[in-house]
Amino acid sequence: MLLQHHPNLLKNIEVAGALLRALARIGLLILWFLLSLVQQTVGFLLRTGDGRHLRLRFYRGALRILGIRIRRFHDFSPRRPLFVVANHVSYLDVFVLGSLIPAVFVSKQEVRDWPVIGWIAWLQRTIFIQRKRTRADEELTPLTNALNQGFNVIMFPEGTSTDGVSILPFKSALFEAPKRSNAYIQPVSLVYRERHGGQLSARDRQFYTWGTDAPFFKHFLKLILRPGVLVEVWIRKPLDPQLDRKTLAKTAEARVHGPLKRRVERQLS
Repeated sequence: MLLQHHPNLLKNIEVAGALLRALARIGLLILWFLLSLVQQTVGFLLRTGDGRHLRLRFYRGALRILGIRIRRFHDFSPRRPLFVVANHVSYLDVFVLGSLIPAVFVSKQEVRDWPVIGWIAWLQRTIFIQRKRTRADEELTPLTNALNQGFNVIMFPEGTSTDGVSILPFKSALFEAPKRSNAYIQPVSLVYRERHGGQLSARDRQFYTWGTDAPFFKHFLKLILRPGVLVEVWIRKPLDPQLDRKTLAKTAEARVHGPLKRRVERQLS
């Protein structure tokens, strides 16, 4: 009753709580990143494995610290390796998908030089490419090699992040990699919702969606002030790599867009 009659006091308490939460998350993330770096470096030097289980644990721990919950619909195909393609909403997508299936990611070359994100990407053995038509065949080589070595590969074929409401056309060039490796393509839809499953308003969505035109640290500070978010992961029917790459790209795009469109329409209605 006291707080109801003092809205300014209630607001101050909420702000103080958000600041404490942000400080705690920053401290825990730094410790978790350092611990993961040591573990993965030691594992690499001692050649105790390829680090897949360490990467899974790293992503899951980071999500827990950030208050990100996952609700998964359906399972990944038992076929291995898989070429996983998904819509791209935020840098959080990497943590979400990386926590569900051991894999290496594909990213554009400039990400390697980004603060924090570039370091994390390098640590997780990301495959960096330049996405130039003149070098398309050359850029297929590391993807094909990874698949041939048994690694699952995760790619965001839009080539950039979006607002979480719509998706961009899937670029087809890199769909040649699973064809050459005879790896099935696994489409995945990512839908961001309020932490307890409710609708995520346009205002709240901006705290989790991220475009490269926005400064990373400014966006990240806003994100860690928030209580958290729920990410729905819709795993769609896999595609046979025997189809031509353009058909694979268009079909994968349609399968990713379907559940995303339905869920977003309900959110906005």
